[in-house]
Amino acid sequence: MKKMNVELDFTGPCGSCRQTLAEFGLDLDVYLINTKNESKIYKFQDLLPIAFIPHDLEKPRANYYAIE
Repeated sequence: MKKMNVELDFTGPCGSCRQTLAEFGLDLDVYLINTKNESKIYKFQDLLPIAFIPHDLEKPRANYYAIE
């Protein structure tokens, strides 16, 4: 790595990371730290309110009909 983007703002986890976190549970604390060493704490479900979790795999599938 030759360059790194340094930002003063807080950056949340990417979509792939959020999905991985969702599989561990929705009641997680997520800590964001910026380059000034300031921190913010969020509940995971505030960052991804409608997460796809393993429990969703157990739900019955919906029937889809063509809309004319």
